[in-house]
Amino acid sequence: MMKKFSRWLRVVLALFLVILFVARSAPNLAEQRERVRAYSRPFEFEYLSWMTRAMGNKFGQFSLGAERYVPSTDGSQFLIEYLEVVNEVFELERDLQDIYSDPSITDPEREAKTVEADLAEKRAQRQNLTPLAEEVLQGQINAALAELGITVGGQAIPPVLYQAVHKSYALIISPRDEIRTDINLMLIPNLTLEEITGLENDLESNLDVSALVVRVGGVGTYPAMIVEGGGLPWLVHVVSHEWVHNYLTIRPLGMRYYANPSMTAINETVADLASYEVRDAVLERFYPAYASTSPAPQEEKSFTETEKFMRAFWEMRQDHLFDFRHEMHKTRVVVDHMLADGQVEEAEAYMEERRAFFWEHGYRIRKLNQAYFAFHGSYAARPGGAVSGSTNTLGNNIRGLRDEMPSLAAFMRKVAWIWRAEQFDRAFEE
Repeated sequence: MMKKFSRWLRVVLALFLVILFVARSAPNLAEQRERVRAYSRPFEFEYLSWMTRAMGNKFGQFSLGAERYVPSTDGSQFLIEYLEVVNEVFELERDLQDIYSDPSITDPEREAKTVEADLAEKRAQRQNLTPLAEEVLQGQINAALAELGITVGGQAIPPVLYQAVHKSYALIISPRDEIRTDINLMLIPNLTLEEITGLENDLESNLDVSALVVRVGGVGTYPAMIVEGGGLPWLVHVVSHEWVHNYLTIRPLGMRYYANPSMTAINETVADLASYEVRDAVLERFYPAYASTSPAPQEEKSFTETEKFMRAFWEMRQDHLFDFRHEMHKTRVVVDHMLADGQVEEAEAYMEERRAFFWEHGYRIRKLNQAYFAFHGSYAARPGGAVSGSTNTLGNNIRGLRDEMPSLAAFMRKVAWIWRAEQFDRAFEE
């Protein structure tokens, strides 16, 4: 009983610390933020209320402990089947949208009845399966972290907790004359395209900023908010990525997330680097058919038809002559030079030309502007891509530091206690 009580006490203390520091790391409202919020306030996401509800759900799930009665192999199969249901929901939603968009359909309401009934059934099935699916994956990631040496007595601190949502958006604000994230605000889910473009246009025309509403796969709340969809490897990666943020949030590096753009980029890069390794450990142990080291043909049947298509499509894209990352990096370099020379309007016109260029090559980018680069430039875990020279150098140094460390656990322990960008340079040089 004392051992069980001690474990509970440790978990509750960790939860309290994470909630405290996540709340403190929420955007600090400054004067410019208040001007932006005059337009964004009706669409803003309520962190505290969502985390309170999500934490209540998690305590309920934990008290039931249903995942402890599911063998690891059955749990893996259960999660794969759950993701197939999630994929079916997305496909039915697309079918429903197509029915109402097809000009040849004269009575869309009648045509949509069958699809709507199937969609309601699949949504109910998804809702029933989601809690156990979350428990299964949380346990698997915790087991992988224990193998990697990033736990205390086999328990991740903070515990791996996430809750699935259907969609999630963030508002990114950058100045027009420099690529820099000044404001990053979470927005409510299920925004319409009209609401998104209206908000962006209002901000840009009235505040002279670059604005972009982006879809995000996960948010470092606690429990983490994770968007459904994307397939198994993607889901494991995103849940792991957000757990790393939660891990860092109660340590100096995470506390300094909003200190400046460099610290934001460092946090995101560390989270990406670590989560790729955690993802691979989870896949190798629980889903060998999905691991990059196990592409055996006889295991291909474990993939859904949609995942098979996406894998083949991605491989085809990789072999194609058009290199998206290279072209986007070229675009970023040119834009940086133009903005440095004060050619703001010319840079914006150039970005629109490049957006059309990407569109012609199959990359449906809705809006390419300073805020786009400010958001995507924070992730430098992989070489190249849409990052500036300084961010790319920083990314190279962080990757080099990871290569020099004997393990992921040693890397995490070292970087978690760094709170200034120059300390990374010093650690890399050493």
